[in-house]
Amino acid sequence: MAAESGLRSHVLMELRYRHVIEDLESGTVPVAVRLEPRFYTGKKAAGYTFLGHGSAQLVREALNQKIVEEKPDARLIPRSYYSVRTALYQAKTMIGLDPNIQPCHGFRKYFENALDDANIDHENKMVIEGHFAGTRTKHYSDRDVEELRDVYRRAYPFMKLSLDEPIQPMTNNENYSNRFAALEARLDRQRVLEAKLTVLGDELDQMKQFRKRLEQRGG
Repeated sequence: MAAESGLRSHVLMELRYRHVIEDLESGTVPVAVRLEPRFYTGKKAAGYTFLGHGSAQLVREALNQKIVEEKPDARLIPRSYYSVRTALYQAKTMIGLDPNIQPCHGFRKYFENALDDANIDHENKMVIEGHFAGTRTKHYSDRDVEELRDVYRRAYPFMKLSLDEPIQPMTNNENYSNRFAALEARLDRQRVLEAKLTVLGDELDQMKQFRKRLEQRGG
């Protein structure tokens, strides 16, 4: 959820079922995170963001397994901040990451980089990330949210994470951290290239359609 939404940890821990109920129950993906106005103010404001397919899948599994209740005020992460932080640091140790890495900050940076790689319009990027200084501040209507949803869809291939490949603990007989980092870098490069090809293909189709309309008008 952190990697797919770019939300800061304190906002993620406050997420309730009511914030995603509209799209989740209608089956709309990406799922708009509809927060109260108080979340969109201040230096560390939340963005008008979404949960992608991976996050939506996890939330539905949590609902089916009764980990999360289908009640408006039910927390999407029904755990304490300390327990989540402990789990993250245990996972970080298991896969041999640098102890100085801050996972939550890293997830948000990963999200911001994905928007950059997708060449998202600067103002839309700032709104999704929650950087409202210097942007056109206003109340965002349902129509605005739908426009941002389309923007998010363009960027999602750059942020998509695989949830199907388990990570094995590091052993004493191999330098797992170096192998993992090298493999991760290769996969990241491949994912970025594939996503960029998708974006370029879409732009090329739009240009062809525009050219066709011009030729029709000229004829």
